[in-house]
Parts: sequence; C-alpha cells; structure tokens
Amino acid sequence: MKVQHQIQRQLSQPAGLNRIGAILAEGKDLNRTALAKQVCSDYGFRDARGHLQIASCLAALRTPEHSERVRLPARQTPGGSCVRSRETTPVTAAREVPSTVDQVLGLSLILVTTTEQKELWYGLMAREHPQGARPMVGPQLRYLIGSEHGWLGGIGIGASALQLAARDRWINWDAETRRGQLHRIVGLSRFLIRPDIHCRNLASQVLGQLWRRSGTDFDTRYGYRPWLVETFVSPPYDGTSLRAANWRYWGETAGRGRQDRCRQATAGRKAIYIYELENDWRNRLGVTPATPPAIEPLGPADDLEGPTWAAAEFAEAPLGDARLGQRLVKIAGIQAEKPMASFPAAAQGDRAQIKEYYRFLDQPDNSAVTSKAILQPHRARTLRRMQAESVVLCL
Repeated sequence: MKVQHQIQRQLSQPAGLNRIGAILAEGKDLNRTALAKQVCSDYGFRDARGHLQIASCLAALRTPEHSERVRLPARQTPGGSCVRSRETTPVTAAREVPSTVDQVLGLSLILVTTTEQKELWYGLMAREHPQGARPMVGPQLRYLIGSEHGWLGGIGIGASALQLAARDRWINWDAETRRGQLHRIVGLSRFLIRPDIHCRNLASQVLGQLWRRSGTDFDTRYGYRPWLVETFVSPPYDGTSLRAANWRYWGETAGRGRQDRCRQATAGRKAIYIYELENDWRNRLGVTPATPPAIEPLGPADDLEGPTWAAAEFAEAPLGDARLGQRLVKIAGIQAEKPMASFPAAAQGDRAQIKEYYRFLDQPDNSAVTSKAILQPHRARTLRRMQAESVVLCL
C-alpha cells in the first residue's frame, strides 16, 4: 500500500528546518525551485511515477516561512493570487439533444489533453458552471462530455477535502492513516450538464462512464488508482442524479471550505456524497466500519404527549444556531394546536409570533435551515419508534 509523503509535516519539524538551513548555507545562490529540488532529493519526496514532488515541496516550505522559522530565497515572480485569468469565448450550443439519454448519438467522455480541449473546458466552466473556472487543487483530470449533437458539458476531478468529519467517521481511520492515504480519495470538483440541456438520465449515464474509466486514466497520469470519490451538493440541487448513479449520502460539511483559516464557515453547509470505486477499499486501507452507537427504541406514543413534545421532536435539528432551534420548537408547538390552520390563524393573530415565524422561513439559499434539517430529528425518532414494532406499515 503506497503511502503519501507528509512533506509539510516533515519539513516543519526541527530536523527538517535544520536541513533546509544547511542547504541554504551550502548554496547561497539557490532559488526556491532549486532548494525544493534538493530537499526532495534528500528526503526522497517522489510521486508514484518516480518524479520529484517539487510543487508540493514549494507549497510546504511556505508554512515555516510564514511563521519566520526559516528565511527562503526571494521570489522570482511577484506573489499574490495563483488564479489564472482566462479570456473565454462562448461554446457553441448543442443542437437537437433528445429528451432521453438512450437517444443521444455518440455520447462519450473525452479526456482533456490538448490546448484546444482545455480552452473548451475552461470556456464551459467559466460561463456555465456556478463555481466558474476557479482552479482545482492536487492531481487533476478534466473531461469534456461530447456527442454528435455538440458539447453537452464537462467534468473536473481534483483533490479531496483535507478533513471532513462525517466522511472520516464513516471511513473510521485515524489521523496518521488519513494523512498517508488521503490521495486515495479524489473529489468530483466540477460536474456540468449545460443549463439548456434537459435530457433524462444523462447525468447518471455520464457518471457511470466516468467511473468505469477514471481509475485507468489516473493510473496512467499519476501512477496510482483512487479508491473513493467525494463530492458536495448545495441548494438548489438535491443530489438526485448522484443517488441514481449509486452514490451514498454521508452527512453535511461544517460550511468552512479548504481556505477557511479563521473558522468563519462562510462557504455554507453542503451535503456530502461518496462513491466507492473499489469494493475492497476497507481491506486495502486496513480499517473496519465504525460500530454505530446503540439506539434505544421508543414506544409509538413516547414523548408525543404533554407540553414538551415539540422540544423532544425538533430541538436537535441541525440549524446552525441554537436560537433557530428554539424558534422551531416554539413554532411547532403553536402550529400543533391548530394543525389544519395557517400559522397566523394558529397564532391567533399575535403579531410578534407571526413575525418570528416568517423571519424563521426567510433564510438565504446557503442557510442550514432546510426542510431536511428541520425533519432530521423527527425522522430519527420515528425510526426509533419503528424499532419497537415487529411490523410497520409505511404509506
């Protein structure tokens, strides 16, 4: 089992810092690239193809530099954002795309390798994908979705999230294993079916084609095969195409994102979906599924009577703010008094309560307040009530 080099970790330790200092003292005219090349040679930092990991080493050297534990040679180019500015031209619209995927002529995935293909891919993403053509990180593959009708979209695969609580609990690996094997998870960073195309089952068909070939493409380009792939879904999308292609939902992100150094959680919470590329990935990683906590069953009417029922049923809703949870409990209690009436009628015209109700509903698109989040604790308690019964009729 190949283990990923912990370049930043090794270079940030005293022995690594001392070695960097010694290399700089021996070669005072070294630039940053030459320094990184020497460090990679000394430590054996090579990728699966045997190539020196110079780019990764350069990135890792910035950490001790920023903390002023080492003084690196001056940059040869001005610092700043690494985002490339591209002039993109509109991609010609596809014509006469059928309404069902079985009628699409010449549907194929084309691995992006040429300059012309790259310009097409960036043009599609910049103009038609919600996240635009922002750069991906880590090992990357890009695909165009082609057909006889024209270009139908594009796909981008990049690095996975560094840490993801719901994913890491499910995998059940420790921090050391995660650091050494994180490259075995890749991220579906871009998936675009062009907005003007409405073709039933096209997305799930394309994803099926992608995972049948991407392992070989990764092995050819980077010298190893990934075992899992992850992606994130945020409103207004609900992951229907992913579920149709056998992806699994494994919880939500914390809303931070890779660059959230100040824990501001400005990225918004997203649903996490994971697809297993290799059936025996747990054996390869040497991990076993986590033991789920024991869940005590409930009786059919447990906690449904009395003034505290709404708190028992809804207080644990993951809404991102305890005050929103309290407001939900209050709203549920009021509505339960007159379940067939509108909320203003159930609140008997109380303007303060009605204002709270509409303020609760008026949330931005990236808010954690969703119907799924509101019903999550109720759903969990319903499952506990079902556990106590030998037969359950689900209508």
